[in-house]
Amino acid sequence: MSDLPAALNPDPWASAGDEARRVAGLRESLIQPLADLVNSGASINNAAALLKSRLEAGTADLRTKHLVSMLAGGATVDVLSVPTIKRWLSGYIKHGKNALLPKYTGRVRQDYGWEERAVALYNLPGKPGFADVASKLIQEGFEDVTESRVKRYLKALPATLGEFSPARIGPHLHKLTRQKFQRRSLVEVLVGEIYAGDGHTADCYVAHPNTGKPYRPELTVFIDIKSSYIAGWWLSESESTVSTMFALSHAMRVHNHVPAWVYVDRGPGYRARLLSAESTGFYDRFDIGVIGALPGNPHGKGWIERFFRTVRDKHDKFFADGKVYCGDDMAPEANRRLSADLAMGRRTLPSLKSYLDSFTAWLEHYHSQPQDKLDGRTPAQVWNDLRPVPVELSMEAIARPREECTVGRQTVRLHNRFYFAEALALYDAQKVDVEYDLHHDSHVWIFDKKGRFIVQAKLVNKIGVLPTSRLEEGRDRRLQGQLKRLQRKVDEATRRRDDPVEATDQFAAIEDLRPATELPAPPSAKSNGDVIDIDLLTWRKDK
Repeated sequence: MSDLPAALNPDPWASAGDEARRVAGLRESLIQPLADLVNSGASINNAAALLKSRLEAGTADLRTKHLVSMLAGGATVDVLSVPTIKRWLSGYIKHGKNALLPKYTGRVRQDYGWEERAVALYNLPGKPGFADVASKLIQEGFEDVTESRVKRYLKALPATLGEFSPARIGPHLHKLTRQKFQRRSLVEVLVGEIYAGDGHTADCYVAHPNTGKPYRPELTVFIDIKSSYIAGWWLSESESTVSTMFALSHAMRVHNHVPAWVYVDRGPGYRARLLSAESTGFYDRFDIGVIGALPGNPHGKGWIERFFRTVRDKHDKFFADGKVYCGDDMAPEANRRLSADLAMGRRTLPSLKSYLDSFTAWLEHYHSQPQDKLDGRTPAQVWNDLRPVPVELSMEAIARPREECTVGRQTVRLHNRFYFAEALALYDAQKVDVEYDLHHDSHVWIFDKKGRFIVQAKLVNKIGVLPTSRLEEGRDRRLQGQLKRLQRKVDEATRRRDDPVEATDQFAAIEDLRPATELPAPPSAKSNGDVIDIDLLTWRKDK
């Protein structure tokens, strides 16, 4: 194990303990006058003998006697012999004070031969314990293996091979929890300049508005990283592009402010064409820059991740008296029979409206609490320093997405719907931006590629049977996908129920077997014992 990091320190003085450095310092103070004599021409033997004779005759100065007394440490045995003085003096002249460090390292550990294998077993990702490693070594035939020896050896390993080594906990988790990371400075960032956005599934159950079954709403949040103020948020059934747009629109409408940047994931809920398409995307329409977080790196979005942890610990654990909390640290037996208790009427779930009201009240409290990272100020106080960049649009216009379409016959086609306006004749065969409402499809708003309004077009025809609301259309599409996935599960369960090979099928297959056509017997051998050679591949019955 000579390649271990703990054995690679090139500076003996730096790796020595405080006591060892203290002893080396005393030896240096004692030897330094002798080293000066040697440098002046005296021999090492004579210099050592001179010191020893003075000590024995009692003619040494008080400083030398005091140093020898401290080195002896109250020992009655003469610890300062001539060979010892010569060894110290010679080493000091050649290697300096490092040569005066005590060489005694304690009891030298015996090598039993199983150490390398023990390290390999201990660093398996299954995280085996000391007793498990010892048992495996015994099983593999190693001798002199005891649990105490294995435990003592493995606990002495450096951290890179110990309990939290990359091999045991995984390289990615080790990088996130054990290695350094780049800390972000917000000194030059202005209030409201950068929002961090992400989604989080609530850690408590509420009754679904339609079915009344247990349901966990999705909370999409945009937080100002400078003030930790929640600028906008939205509750939905699942994270999606629409929920992201509504949460950001909510922030822009309430505070009449457009951020310069948003720090978001690279997932489809934040980077879909509806949001990030050039010229027609939500970000581009308001000149909002996008910073994409690195996948699998929560440190990059530490502001929002820490807020979600606060929501879990300070709100969800206490919502509805804590009886509907379902985080990973909840007592398992509390929700083990939740569905059965609901069906039998022993328990009831709070409504989504009650969660909404509770979270809104808690959020106001959160904004009014001082935080250490804000130098004792509250998020609301820091947010008051905001210098708004006005949106200059109504809420309805903010939340209306755009897509690029081509004009043909005074008509544009969008999502299998046709919209007509006479003014579009001036833009035939040209590309335009079509702004639409997510809730109603009776009208669209047409803009040229420079962003100038052209006309409001009316719906004249639909292809197939389409709902009025695009949100309803999306919900229907999602429902069909859920039904398809459920049907695949039903088909799989049905196929697994049927035995692949049944006994009756085997018996029927055996009865259907027929003996192969018998080959004609070869001519009988002559009685005189001659052997007849027959080629079975070419032989056939004579006709």
